[in-house]
Amino acid sequence: MDNSARLLRSRAKARHHRPMDVAWTVGVLPAGVENVQVLAAGVGGENRASAVDMASGALIVAAADRGRAEYRVSLAGTELMVIPGLDRRGRSGPVHPPRDGVGH
Repeated sequence: MDNSARLLRSRAKARHHRPMDVAWTVGVLPAGVENVQVLAAGVGGENRASAVDMASGALIVAAADRGRAEYRVSLAGTELMVIPGLDRRGRSGPVHPPRDGVGH
């Protein structure tokens, strides 16, 4: 095996065993303000799913505290705009965390 093949193999092995740290932030864009205010941020544990769980939890807490507003979620470089506060029927109401993990 030549050196270039050995190097490629060692890089692939290193990527396979390295934990995936996924950075996330949750912010809000208050009315009349041009800049997003970061409310929570962190790094997900072993995979993207744990980062999604952490960011979702922070978004639920922020929405329950601040109500209906324009929230910005950044997860692994992907930017999302979220305006919570509507139920499945499209009615406005208080934001509550789902009781069964599926929604309300």
